[in-house]
Amino acid sequence: MAIRSILFGAGESFPVPGEVAEPEYFRDLNLDRIAAGVAEAGKEPGVAALFRLPTRDTRLVAFRQQVFRDLEEPGVREVAERFAAAMARTRRRLELIGRMKHPPQAHRWHLDLVLEHADAVTAFAGALEGIELTAPGLRALRDDMTEHVREASFLRLREQARALHDRLGEVRYDILLRGDRITVAHHDPAERFDYAEQVLAMFARFRPDPGGRPPERPGDMGLDQVEAGVLDLVVELFPDVFRDLAAFSEAHRGFIPAGLIGLERELRFYLGYLAYLAPLREAGLPFCHPAVSATDKTLLAHDAFDLALAAVLAERGERVVGNDLSLDGDERVLVVSGPNQGGKTTLSRTFGQLHHLAALGCPVPGSRARVFLPDRILTHYERAEHPEALASKLEDELLRMRDILALATPDSVIILNEIFTSTTWDDARELSATVLAGLSRLDAPCLWVSFLDELSGLDPKAVSMVGAVAEDGTTRTYKVVRRPPDGRAHALAIAERHGLTRARITERIGR
Repeated sequence: MAIRSILFGAGESFPVPGEVAEPEYFRDLNLDRIAAGVAEAGKEPGVAALFRLPTRDTRLVAFRQQVFRDLEEPGVREVAERFAAAMARTRRRLELIGRMKHPPQAHRWHLDLVLEHADAVTAFAGALEGIELTAPGLRALRDDMTEHVREASFLRLREQARALHDRLGEVRYDILLRGDRITVAHHDPAERFDYAEQVLAMFARFRPDPGGRPPERPGDMGLDQVEAGVLDLVVELFPDVFRDLAAFSEAHRGFIPAGLIGLERELRFYLGYLAYLAPLREAGLPFCHPAVSATDKTLLAHDAFDLALAAVLAERGERVVGNDLSLDGDERVLVVSGPNQGGKTTLSRTFGQLHHLAALGCPVPGSRARVFLPDRILTHYERAEHPEALASKLEDELLRMRDILALATPDSVIILNEIFTSTTWDDARELSATVLAGLSRLDAPCLWVSFLDELSGLDPKAVSMVGAVAEDGTTRTYKVVRRPPDGRAHALAIAERHGLTRARITERIGR
């Protein structure tokens, strides 16, 4: 029986290509940093590819959210983590076996690994039986694992491995040392005394844990010339068992089913994301499972924040500021204005991250959220100018804006951050008004960070958000609130440009 995917629904396959191209908007929204952090927390680089596969299927999003909810329970997560760790050990040891130069040694290690893996899979199936699961994906996994460990092929593999292991355990031989000559012979208990127990007893006190398992030997476990020679002689003494060992190893080289490999990767997607969130939750930051829709373009988010930035700030012990976002009814465009360095660009990334994370089925930053699932996310952030480029900055911005409007559909999400800053005020206003009219006709949700705070009054689908400052008029609070523009954003930008803010004037007077 195939093991069904816990990431792609009830299908019996794991439709993940080896390489998934990073979407263009990833770096603009710092999603590349989040994906890298999740991969590191999940201890699996391949998780980054899964992070690039959002969906518009609301049923699939709900399916993943239910898996996340179950895995947020410590008991369920512990079972999943234990299995993922066992799979990781198996992969590491397979790599070691692949580097071994001596076939009989590699074959014996392979046999032990088959038995260890079979024990881990059986333990995982049993542990799933012993915990309460509500997610359909994990309940299906429990059924699949129960069936898997009862399959004749699995039982036969385990029985063959145990029988071969027992036969190897019965191999006994004596090593005779005469000068620099080594002889290996069949063990003869009647004529020779076995010193093994005495030697082990004498050196037992030097073991770090006399009652525990011996520690794993480091390195590639290669044999030196003498060890390899002794083993070759033992193989000659017991050709049948070592011939069967080699045949077993060859026949079961790929003993891990593709379904279990895919399952581990998908588990690490969930576990890695939860591990990435763990220090943020410990810092008191809220996360929720959003309501999602592929038709309703309503946006509602309370206490939302930039996840990538929050990870950095939480590590430093610094405060993370959450903001509320909303688009209701016919509202489509959030026009964000306010002073520079006041949290506007951070809010734009928060807006984009909410849509991508929700489309992955992941918990999103915030205490409550309702999010539209877009067909694509399109971004326009400032790009560094290249001296060799023939186009001016304004021309480049216009070309990029044209491409965005050509690609966008009514179901796309668009994020514009400080465009048309390289031209005059009048030209920027005229160009922006033209773009806003196009966005209004398109009817796509959009967040637009602009120094033209009057934009929100040019179209009924546009609403204003303003970066708030403290009572002194200059200190940033990093709160962006929904209210009409007050005209101060442009004035403050001019004052900052010419060093005429209160802080700069007071600084000069103090000198």
